[in-house]
Amino acid sequence: MRLTAVRDKHLKLDQKKIDVAKRILGVKTETETVEKALEIVIQKEESENKRKEVVDRILARRAKMKPIPENTADWIREARKQRDKRYGF
Repeated sequence: MRLTAVRDKHLKLDQKKIDVAKRILGVKTETETVEKALEIVIQKEESENKRKEVVDRILARRAKMKPIPENTADWIREARKQRDKRYGF
């Protein structure tokens, strides 16, 4: 179980923005609105970090591969040869 520190905060916020966010998020209280908005921001950051990790891994693998020749037909032929060699065709 994760323990959270809940503290009272006094914030000056734009009431119109809170009302719009409350309607969009479908919550009843202003506290729920702020909590939900913070959760969304945190989730967005986490998913962006995961996406960046995946892209970095793909780019790292791509850097290890031979460059694709200008003529893609040659590249396809070479890929098929490697596939056939790998699987014994």
